[in-house]
Amino acid sequence: MSDPTSQPVQVTLDERPTGIVVSVTGSLDASTLTEVSAVLTEAQRDGRTLYVDMSGVTFIDSRGLGALLAANERAREGAAQLRIHAPSDSVRRLLTISGVTAVIVEADELPAA
Repeated sequence: MSDPTSQPVQVTLDERPTGIVVSVTGSLDASTLTEVSAVLTEAQRDGRTLYVDMSGVTFIDSRGLGALLAANERAREGAAQLRIHAPSDSVRRLLTISGVTAVIVEADELPAA
C-alpha cells in the first residue's frame, strides 16, 4: 500500500498585476524541499507580494515549514512579502502547533488575475 502523504509535489507560478501566486500541491517535505524553495526564492526577487496557495498540500513536515520560514525571513530582509493562502487542514495544524501563525501572515484572498 502506498503512503498517501508521499504524493509528488507540483508547483505552479502565476504572475498577476499586484502579486505572484505560487500554488503548491502534494507533499512538502525533505524530498520536495529543493524544488519548492527554488520557486519561492526566485518569485521573491520580483518584488511583488508572494502568495503561496497551500490548499492542495496533502502533507507538510518540518523541512517544508522551514522553507516557508526561510521565505518569510527573506521578506523581513527586503525581499517580496510572503502571504500564505488557504492552508489545508494538515498545513494549518502544523502552523498552529509550531506557533508559525504568529509570524507568517495569512491572506484571505488571492490577488485578481
